[in-house]
Amino acid sequence: MKSTAFLLMIITIISKFLGLLRESLLAKYFATGIVADAFNIAMDLPILIFSFVAVGISTGFIPTYKRIEKKEGILLANRFTSNMGNVSIVIGIVIVIFCQIFASPLTKLLAYNFPKESHALATNFLRITYLSLVATSVATVYRGYLYARENYLVPAIQGFILNLFIIVSIVLGSKTNIYILPIGLTLGTIVQFIPYIPAVKKTGFKWIPKIDWSDKHLKSMLYLAIPVIFGVSVSQIGVMIDKNLATFIQSVGGYSTMKYASRLSEFVNGIVVVSIGTVAYTALSESTASRDIRKFKRMILSSMDSMNILVYPASIGLIIYAIPIVNLAFNRGEWTYQNTIITAQTLQCYAFGLVGIAFRDILLKSFYALKDTKTPTINSVYMIFVDLVLSLIAAYFIGLPGLALGTSLGAYFGSLTLAIRLRKKVGRFGGIRIFLRENTKMILSSLIMGGLSYLLYKFMLGYLGSTISLLIAVVFAVIVYGICLYILNVKELFRTLDSFKNRFGKKRS
Repeated sequence: MKSTAFLLMIITIISKFLGLLRESLLAKYFATGIVADAFNIAMDLPILIFSFVAVGISTGFIPTYKRIEKKEGILLANRFTSNMGNVSIVIGIVIVIFCQIFASPLTKLLAYNFPKESHALATNFLRITYLSLVATSVATVYRGYLYARENYLVPAIQGFILNLFIIVSIVLGSKTNIYILPIGLTLGTIVQFIPYIPAVKKTGFKWIPKIDWSDKHLKSMLYLAIPVIFGVSVSQIGVMIDKNLATFIQSVGGYSTMKYASRLSEFVNGIVVVSIGTVAYTALSESTASRDIRKFKRMILSSMDSMNILVYPASIGLIIYAIPIVNLAFNRGEWTYQNTIITAQTLQCYAFGLVGIAFRDILLKSFYALKDTKTPTINSVYMIFVDLVLSLIAAYFIGLPGLALGTSLGAYFGSLTLAIRLRKKVGRFGGIRIFLRENTKMILSSLIMGGLSYLLYKFMLGYLGSTISLLIAVVFAVIVYGICLYILNVKELFRTLDSFKNRFGKKRS
């Protein structure tokens, strides 16, 4: 699992750098003005609206597919996939029609306090980007199918295609017509799924042009999905309120500031949490399908270790180097010093919550693998309430960054309460003391890394520019962190190295 997750990370890193270039160009040409706000909403709102359905489908699909494959064979599992894919086309068409009819009021979900000009532009952009939702709907099913067949690499490369389309559209849109931005985004969203077609065919899958609404497996999956959809709905309501609060605190630019900061934070989340979590979910589902609860528990702790060894230092690095990172990413063109300060402060607050997000991701997948979608749904309700209360309190004192801080604290609350519920459900975890000891070593190594690298960074600033000093400090930080892990004998470091030796050593022989 570790070597597959590592390959996913490498692909995701390259894709995320393209995404960072995309955000950098958007900041260069449009900073935090009305075009940036409108385009960011045109990217976010279709995903937010469809996520109500997408997370339900993707969460319910893999356990259902694995169960059918194990009990009834791969042919029936593939027939279920074909049926689910056809149903998703209908779902996508219905959502697109709904979004086109209610385009203007839907825009207010994320930007209630937008000025009229910003609202009109965002709505026009959205009418274009909503058209991609049919392709997104179908791809959600077949992405789950590829994951179930342990093909993680093809879905991982879709980010390359999408980011390239957006980058080209931003450059062209800044020089010609701004409507090239949503057109490029829509085309990129559709084209990014084309590699799925040969990958799915290669597995021997055959599409059946028929919808069977009475399929018992479809009903079973929907039974699993409905609580998830409700939970996601609650979560997205929290996101909507957060985004709207940003526009009330800062009517023009507030939304984009939050977006730029969250993009940098998601850089770590997308590389580490999503990559490891994607592979772990399939393994967790297989463990529960074979009723191997001991393996299930070991997989949870192992997945958390694999995440934490990377998330701890990344969180500290983002907090310490927030200003130079934001400067490196966005400080050009229309960008101002004030943009840098507020975005860096918001980034620090998001980075603080990365560990909580990582823990909660694995815990959520653990419950889904157990076919328990009710507990995560209830947890989402509690978490969003805590998130909103803390966000309002923090925003009162520190403004926009307070919204990010509330989100981070909410993630820790959500992960803690989920962990308590999981222990009650599956019993005590063997090796929890070892887990805590190893994670303490990782945290200590991360703190030493952060302190020493920051001292070097401040020293280098007296002789070199900020960018070169930052790059040298980051390389130094990686070396120091590796040495600390080695000296403290962190087991996850050696398990990871052994995994690579076994995988790539076999390939060479």
